[in-house]
Amino acid sequence: MRRCSFLSLLAAGFLAAFTLSAAQFASSVVAYAPGVGYVTGYTNAAAALGAPSAVTSDPRFGDSPVDPYDPPYLASQLVSLGTNGSLTVQFDPPLNHRPANPYGLDFIIFGNAGFVITNGDYSGGGVTDGSRFGADAVSTRVWVSADNITYYQLNPALAPSLGALWPTDGAGDFERPVDPSLTAKSFSGLDLSGIGGRYAGSAGGAGYSFTWALDTAGQPVKLDHVAYVRIEVLSGHAEIDAFAACETQILVQDGFTQDPAASGWRSFGDRSLFTWNPTNQSLAVTWDSARPNSFIYRPLGTIVTRYDDFSFSFDLLLHDLTVGATTNKPSSFPITIGFMNFAEATGTNFYRGTGVNSPDLVEFAYFGDSGFGATIWPSVWSTNSSLNYNGPADYTLQTLPLGVSTHVALSYSASNQVLTTVITTNGIPLGTVNPIKLSPSFTDFRVDTFAVESFSDGGQVGQYASSVRAHAALDNVTFTVPAGPISGQTELLADRQWQTRFFSRTNWNYGLQRTADFRAWSDVGSLVDGEPGVVTLIDTNVLATSREFYRVRAERP
Repeated sequence: MRRCSFLSLLAAGFLAAFTLSAAQFASSVVAYAPGVGYVTGYTNAAAALGAPSAVTSDPRFGDSPVDPYDPPYLASQLVSLGTNGSLTVQFDPPLNHRPANPYGLDFIIFGNAGFVITNGDYSGGGVTDGSRFGADAVSTRVWVSADNITYYQLNPALAPSLGALWPTDGAGDFERPVDPSLTAKSFSGLDLSGIGGRYAGSAGGAGYSFTWALDTAGQPVKLDHVAYVRIEVLSGHAEIDAFAACETQILVQDGFTQDPAASGWRSFGDRSLFTWNPTNQSLAVTWDSARPNSFIYRPLGTIVTRYDDFSFSFDLLLHDLTVGATTNKPSSFPITIGFMNFAEATGTNFYRGTGVNSPDLVEFAYFGDSGFGATIWPSVWSTNSSLNYNGPADYTLQTLPLGVSTHVALSYSASNQVLTTVITTNGIPLGTVNPIKLSPSFTDFRVDTFAVESFSDGGQVGQYASSVRAHAALDNVTFTVPAGPISGQTELLADRQWQTRFFSRTNWNYGLQRTADFRAWSDVGSLVDGEPGVVTLIDTNVLATSREFYRVRAERP
């Protein structure tokens, strides 16, 4: 199977041409009991909602950035819990466990600890030995719940006590946890820059996973999602700044309130097939198989395979559909929306209708009635152009209504290799669409683009050749895919040896490349396997000149 590569220039970092999902933080306070020995005046539980503090706005001293030496300290930023105190917050939407999250963690709790400066330099050159102030002798316990009725304690052997972990860096990523293998000694002798390097893009805090949940008998409990988090103080006191979800997905949502070209959409082929309707704030789409392969599309910024969870949805108002619109091609040809491999789909030999020339597709496909019944057939094509097929159970004989808006939602779960489709009108299911399970013989797909696809009916011969022409209004497009393979990237030059650290992902391989002229790149060392944590790549050779440039190559194996 061929490899697909993703390149990240280290000077520029990882760039993506779409809107990232908003960070997810605790949205409401369910219950608060301050306990005994809490800090007087710090009893506004709502201070723990929303994002962690990136800046402290003190009326006396003005604004100052939050960093590992200067944690938040105002009553407007923190809520205090004393012994036997507790705070329960809700996440809406709920947290979903994603094994690909860094270190397998699901959420982070931020407090108000700070690193102690041990060299006496408080003017910007401070160095720590790893000890922390504000991390009072406190013992905490964390619980989670899906329904606010049954709560499960996180295994205390795995769940860190809040006061034990890492000061907030307001310049970091609030959704990225610190490497849980680090200890206080890991920060000894470091200044702010060195601490940031250890954080590898994280904003600090204490990371937790609800895979650590235990029932009352002390046995592990499997929770697919959690909506409520409770922290209890067993002894001492703790100050809470915020709760944040660990997130490793890209969410794109577009209601076409502006011209698609201004929000990251691009066109290929016959651009007249896709027209923005500013009055209705929707996309007017024509599927015409007599035209060349034509798409309106958005790059994913990553490569998605059968080993990744993903989903996409859209509102479709189908105006008309004509089967056999091309002379001598009377059978039903599909109208499709979904994921594709852009380089392949735009190649000269790509034909959706031949069954042997359309690699790497994951799409919603609808076939109008040509005498055998209208058919909904969510289709998955492998890298060698093989359709995943398990027999008649893969397709559903069902008609999409004309002139009625339908909401179409597809979701793929890597854990069971199943693609599910739900179609509703006004929230009511149109009918049951058969799920698609990848067959044992299916290999894999590599997709990197979301597209509305008007495929050509070229390449077909014989009595079963097919064609279509259809018109529709498309709106409220959403798709969710795993984040790119490289994030939280930092670089360091030490003794004229260059290295980079970044969050990696499983099912990716990583390698370092070097150039002096941006024309010829050479590999530095061998490929390493990704993991749900930090990978470090080092050029162990002493730099020959001052004009050396690097990039990380990430490949799907």
